[in-house]
Amino acid sequence: MRRTPSALVAIGGFGVAVATLSVATTAAIVILAPQPPVLRVSASKAIEALHRPVPGFDRYFVAEPPQGARLTMLEGLIAAEVGRSPRDVRVTWPDGTAQIGIHVRKTTIKTVRSPGAAALPPAFVLVQRAQGRFDMVAPGAAGGVVRSALIGLPMTDFTTSLRQPGGRWLSVEPTRPFLGGWQRNILIALAISLLLLAPIAWIFARRLTRPFRALAGALDDDRAVPLPHEGPRELREAAAAIAAMRDRLAIEAVERSRMLTAIAHDLRTPLTGLRLRIEAAPEPQRARMVEDVERMQAMIGEVLAFARDAAAPAEVVDVRPLLDAIVEDMTQGTTILRLLPGDKARIAAPELTFRRAVENLLRNAIDYAGGGRLTVHQAGTNVCISIIDDGPGIPAGDRERLLRPFERGDASRNRDTGGAGLGLSIVRDFAAGYGGDFTLADAPNGGTIATLSLPSA
Repeated sequence: MRRTPSALVAIGGFGVAVATLSVATTAAIVILAPQPPVLRVSASKAIEALHRPVPGFDRYFVAEPPQGARLTMLEGLIAAEVGRSPRDVRVTWPDGTAQIGIHVRKTTIKTVRSPGAAALPPAFVLVQRAQGRFDMVAPGAAGGVVRSALIGLPMTDFTTSLRQPGGRWLSVEPTRPFLGGWQRNILIALAISLLLLAPIAWIFARRLTRPFRALAGALDDDRAVPLPHEGPRELREAAAAIAAMRDRLAIEAVERSRMLTAIAHDLRTPLTGLRLRIEAAPEPQRARMVEDVERMQAMIGEVLAFARDAAAPAEVVDVRPLLDAIVEDMTQGTTILRLLPGDKARIAAPELTFRRAVENLLRNAIDYAGGGRLTVHQAGTNVCISIIDDGPGIPAGDRERLLRPFERGDASRNRDTGGAGLGLSIVRDFAAGYGGDFTLADAPNGGTIATLSLPSA
């Protein structure tokens, strides 16, 4: 049998695959993308920027002109155009820019009239004359159509500097974008890689976490649904351990209920015999002994009801009519308990269990506060049943303790109100068993607010 891969292998393999695919996509886009356009500018635009601010050009003053490869051809042309000496004009390429030649027109030169120098100057212009002859002139001396063509020729961006009367240099150059061509290409490649990889990563993450979501859903479900047996090896091992633990807890819960039922049932027989023997005891001891036996029988009845209600099946209960009936039965025409107007609601729980939980809360309100008020309202997907009384309240430090079984407050230890201490614990267990919650809080005007919150059906 093939061994299931672990989560480490699955996640690590996915990470390597995503990184490889991302790098490959970016490299492919960078290689296949067209060469970014080169920023070009003409000498005529540079001359215009020297005279006044022009959009797309930066103007600034410097003590010395920028360093770089000089374009003596453009220096002579610009100097002649602005009426300055070539020494007052400096045209340079930025560092790293490849030097290129300027060709207005290629032609075959039969004869060139030498200017008398042994070596050609660094920059010159050939002007055609009659009979296939050409004159070699300096760039500044070229005029007419030749100068206009050279000045208007777009070239790789350059910096033009003009000496000012005070000795400083006014430099103009094209405004370079924040992101160059290659930078834009790389960012576009990364964005496309992200768009391509995001759905794949989302699908893989959903698929990888699906067993975890299924396990969480199975644990939240009150029914004994089977735990999923899929996903990485670690998850399967955890699901198996959780399933075994859930089975053990279910067996222990059944055994606990069975034990409570058996003990409570077996105690009734000796209590009945004890009650018969008490009848022969003299007063006033007999009355007090009978009262003790009756309290013990009531406690046994609560234990039996608690064990019996734990196994009752759930059903849809209409909350307000049932609460109205409970209040009517417990008040018998008095006004110590009142059901206030509120929302209509339905829950899914055993009716007898729900009734017993509400009766426990109402009985506490009657015994310790002389009555109370009931409210029902929807809070999102939950139904909240609140019992508000005007009694002495419950100290914050005692609330959690009173929710445990067989715990009673100091005021409940007398013979008139003393119980088994199961009332609030039954309510809390009932709420937890059906996906709800039970809380105790202070009322605005004193007293206690007991709130039973259950999922709406």
